[in-house]
Amino acid sequence: MNFGSIGLDWPYSATWLLAGALLYFACLFLHSRKLFRTTTRAEAWKLSVLRGFSGAFFLLLVARPFIEHFEPNPDAVRVVSLVDLSGSMNEDDREAMVRRVDQVRPFLELERADSWINQMRDQYGTVDRLGFANDEVFAVRSTSWNIPAEGKNTFLGNALVHVLDSPDNEEPAAIVLFSDGRNNAGKSLLEAGDKFREYGIPVHVIGVGENRVSGNLSVEFKEIPSEVVAKEEFVITAEIQNGFEGKIKTSVRLFANDEELESLSLNLGAGESRTVRFAPHTPEIPGVRTYRVLVDSLEGDSDPSDDGDAQVVKVRPPAFFSVFYLSHRVMPLYPFLKRSLAGERFQLSSLIRLGSQTFHARGEGVSPEGYPQDPEFWMQYDVVLLDAGCLEELNASMVVSLKDFVHKRGGGLLLWGDPDPAQSLLGGLMPVLETQSALAKENLSLTVLPDPLFTERKRVDEWKPFLPAGMPAELITRMNPAARDVVSLKGGAGHSVLSLQAYGAGKSAYWGSPHDWKRPLSDEKHSHEFSLFWGGLVEWLGSGTVERIKAGDPGKEGSTGEESTLMLDVLGQDFEPSMDARVDANITGPDGFSKSLQLYPQGGMLGRYAGKFIPTAPGSYRVEYNLSYPDGEKLSHLSYLKIKKSGDEGKDTRYAERELQMLANLTGGEFLKIEKFQDDWVPSFSASLPTVQKKRNLDDFWLLFLALFLAAGTEWILRRKGGLR
Repeated sequence: MNFGSIGLDWPYSATWLLAGALLYFACLFLHSRKLFRTTTRAEAWKLSVLRGFSGAFFLLLVARPFIEHFEPNPDAVRVVSLVDLSGSMNEDDREAMVRRVDQVRPFLELERADSWINQMRDQYGTVDRLGFANDEVFAVRSTSWNIPAEGKNTFLGNALVHVLDSPDNEEPAAIVLFSDGRNNAGKSLLEAGDKFREYGIPVHVIGVGENRVSGNLSVEFKEIPSEVVAKEEFVITAEIQNGFEGKIKTSVRLFANDEELESLSLNLGAGESRTVRFAPHTPEIPGVRTYRVLVDSLEGDSDPSDDGDAQVVKVRPPAFFSVFYLSHRVMPLYPFLKRSLAGERFQLSSLIRLGSQTFHARGEGVSPEGYPQDPEFWMQYDVVLLDAGCLEELNASMVVSLKDFVHKRGGGLLLWGDPDPAQSLLGGLMPVLETQSALAKENLSLTVLPDPLFTERKRVDEWKPFLPAGMPAELITRMNPAARDVVSLKGGAGHSVLSLQAYGAGKSAYWGSPHDWKRPLSDEKHSHEFSLFWGGLVEWLGSGTVERIKAGDPGKEGSTGEESTLMLDVLGQDFEPSMDARVDANITGPDGFSKSLQLYPQGGMLGRYAGKFIPTAPGSYRVEYNLSYPDGEKLSHLSYLKIKKSGDEGKDTRYAERELQMLANLTGGEFLKIEKFQDDWVPSFSASLPTVQKKRNLDDFWLLFLALFLAAGTEWILRRKGGLR
């Protein structure tokens, strides 16, 4: 505000006003002389001064003085609000626990009537609401608040100069900048500030952010094999690096998929790197596992994406297979199996019912008191050889856990005997749908396919297996779509005695010739073939299965704000690429991120499904895939993605308050932190703006009337107390 002049609104000549003032004070002088003669000196002074003030206030009211001043013409004022929408504004400061951009948003909401932007628009001619990211300056829309998640760079100096040099708009009266001060590209703040100072346009800065200690804590696997053998221990080591300038305390945890294996506490000095060695780990079952190592995230960690590391490890079949034989009756097959599986590669345990309350038990952990009752019993073995008649004698929880043993643990199950209990109690785990009972009068020749049981065996085509004469057998006439026959009647189309399939993580098979024990009695050659056959069958059952689901490499990195592709290669029940599965992905990640999406077949690659999502924060993302096939089969798979901060913007997201203060001071603007900013705040403007002249009359102030009332009233009270008129 600029003051112009001071004047009087007295409608007559000033001479009359001056004469009236002189006459009043002359009368006041004569009145005061009388007071000094009739009362005490102190009382006379009080009454004279009060009457003098009353007269002066009265003369002011009569003369009607005014002050003329100049104010910026509100209709000619252009105010620009400029919002930083770069990647660093996506940070959530620990104290506020709110993204920086979300702290700004309420003040610029058009939907809120009393927001700062709406109050400014009510008072001034033009108030622009602009944002910037990368080297673009644009009008802020409702969707613009999501731009910081894209991790774009900050061209703060360029954005300020663009507003000043834009030919499409008039020169701004003031800039109100909302930013964290991070500037990693384009013109410097000092260069932009010098230009605004030259034009005399203030840049008012609202600082958004929090001063805090910054550094980086990272972890990565140092030594971890890509392949290991089941039941053999191996050692994992990881390196943790403290990038903070002071000592820190953290913990490092090792996971296999979602199972936590070990946790260690660490104290690290400034800049210290340390290699930790975890306790030896022994995977029990073959298959593919994702091992992860994580450290606790610390306040001020500049890059949360390297707080964890992941590695896919292929667990190959074990050097030996743990086998459990279970039967509800004594069968001649058992001693022959025991002899065939007596080598170093096999460890055979058994439980055979001899009578109503009598059992034969062999092996550690096998009780002769009766059938096992603990659902976890199966999980200690790689292969279960089961007489199907036992299923009706097991309790329900044991049957359910037997399914889990194959489907989830990856174990192998061989069934023989009456197929009906297996079909009704095990469902799709039983590879056979229909059988035909047979009792041959003479030995029937069988054909053995080398794949997949005997791929590495030579001269399988020279074997001469047979179906023993006079012994009951079950010929398989119809199988599950995913099953295949390996041993079939020679010349008997559509009839087989061994059917097998992959089921979930494991494998299952049905053997229709439990009296095959007669074969090794024939001669030494048949005895050798018998041992090779059962050894190969047990090894195949215990070696897990081909992975029907294969996800992308968990070590592959994505970036915040950019589309990340989920890719899955899927095999059907026939182990051919599947194009008719439904694939859903549930994604969870940092800052409560949660998203579900469906993956669709990708053209040009059979069996490949793909989908995309945009991660909003750096860190580790967990992806759980759920697959459904048309026949009702369901599979699941777990994977992890590492997401880093996007581009140069993610390297440093600290709050740069000092630079913002320098910009405000250089241009004559005001600096405020976002916590102190209010909706009713009004900026100062450029001195070169068009102005309007305004006059303010002093007699409009009610305080002047109050002063006159108080002076006259006090004099009247004092006169009455002193007995004066």
